[in-house]
Amino acid sequence: MLDDELDDMMCSRPSERERVKAEHELAHKAASHPVRRQLIREIGAFGAMKAELLERTELDGKVFKYHTEFLINGEFLNIIEDKYFLSAKGLELLAIIK
Repeated sequence: MLDDELDDMMCSRPSERERVKAEHELAHKAASHPVRRQLIREIGAFGAMKAELLERTELDGKVFKYHTEFLINGEFLNIIEDKYFLSAKGLELLAIIK
């Protein structure tokens, strides 16, 4: 019987409290890193092309890719035809870190 309860716990979805906590932790990681803050500011409310971002931030391509992928996976950033745009969550971060 104990195994069934453990299986149920492992298969269950996180509670609302756990989900919100994880979301806040992810936002904190995004906003607390200087490179990510710089990218969010540079993209701004109107978006920016990849080439512009690389030029303005002077980031190495690998560093740029790592941090933009973090922001994309966290749903803070979207790419449409090589142009980077902040999502609604990304715009909330922009308002906080500006």
